[in-house]
Amino acid sequence: MRHRRSLQYLIGVLALSLVAAACSSSDTGSVGGAVRSEREIVTVQPDLGMPPLNVNVLLTDEGFEPDFIFLPAGRQIRLVLRNRGTTEHHFRIKGLVPAQLRWMLTPEVDETEVDDLSPEEMADLGIVLEGGEGEADLSHIVHHLTPQFVPTKEVSPTGIKPLGTDVHGYATLGTTEVMTFFALQTGEFVSEDVRFPDITGRVIVFAADQN
Repeated sequence: MRHRRSLQYLIGVLALSLVAAACSSSDTGSVGGAVRSEREIVTVQPDLGMPPLNVNVLLTDEGFEPDFIFLPAGRQIRLVLRNRGTTEHHFRIKGLVPAQLRWMLTPEVDETEVDDLSPEEMADLGIVLEGGEGEADLSHIVHHLTPQFVPTKEVSPTGIKPLGTDVHGYATLGTTEVMTFFALQTGEFVSEDVRFPDITGRVIVFAADQN
């Protein structure tokens, strides 16, 4: 009888050990900024035949608006960051390694200054409108200008340089940042303002229907 109880006790201990090992090796957790889950990670090829998907994010002193965004894997993303705060703000997606990341060369012009710009001054700043002068509005200009995209981004006024190893852009007060990239691997990631660690959000890259 004592031998049987000892055997039952040993079996129970082994069972608990297996459960603990399974829990400790779970796929949940955070690695390199990516929020890992039990979902299968899917890697896709960039879909060069689809037009870019515009994703707009407001950068404010209180946080990102919206603070939760969804990106289809394989689709080119045109990320538009508009600063509505009182200082320089950043938007970085930790752990999301982008493909073909490019930043648009936009003039450092405050929206309140656009109304006073002549066509010659716009040309000096590199603003070339496709259909003529257009409306004197920065959003309109960003929409209609012939964009130039470059693979590097200069250091921000506060001394922070996006490295291109993850999705990272910034905008100073009253300006707009435009970036394009492909997210080729599904997953859940944390977005952050590197100047203000309390400002965070979530980004879901999902497998889009390829049919």
